Amino acid sequence: MTIKVVHDFICPWCWVGLFQAQRLQKEFGVEIEWIGGELFPEELAWPEPAIRVPDPPNRPATKSRFEFLKYIEGIEVPKVTRPPRMRSHNAHLAVEFAKMVGKADQVVEALYRAYYESGQPIGELETAVAITGPIVGDEEGLRRAIDAEQGAETFIHFDDPAYAEGIYNVPTFFIGDERLAEQPYGEIRAAMERLLSSEHRESA
Repeated sequence: MTIKVVHDFICPWCWVGLFQAQRLQKEFGVEIEWIGGELFPEELAWPEPAIRVPDPPNRPATKSRFEFLKYIEGIEVPKVTRPPRMRSHNAHLAVEFAKMVGKADQVVEALYRAYYESGQPIGELETAVAITGPIVGDEEGLRRAIDAEQGAETFIHFDDPAYAEGIYNVPTFFIGDERLAEQPYGEIRAAMERLLSSEHRESA
């Protein structure tokens, strides 16, 4: 069984999603189909930083949804400096090439770890090639594929067709007819169990 996961390397929710996908693989023996969902493609301007109004000094601190997710999953985002306003297009193209040689999982993890654990600019061509080339074993083919935008047509654009498919956020897990976005693993696991139970009933 193959589970699609729409993701973007620059989204910290997807750093958590990487490990959730790996847990699905180990627990249910599924394959993961990684689908690029660029939050900021080249044609989209970066938003201006929001001006945050400070809380009153006597207001108790509360956790954000993402902080709760990290707490529930037992995962932290490494505290390293990462390149600001980095577009992830080339990194996603590198994954598309890796799919052709059966190395997508390894490349996805390597790119995530390079970005989150050591702050490497994985959206830059030379960095994406340096990380991916040794894994796929064909650096020149990788360069040609990226230059030709091979696989870019599969990327998700957050537009009406994506919304019609139920894709509004990253990561989004496709589990049967369900779409699970920014959810703890317990919810993803429960959806997998519902899907398997449904398939079992249909085959009985």
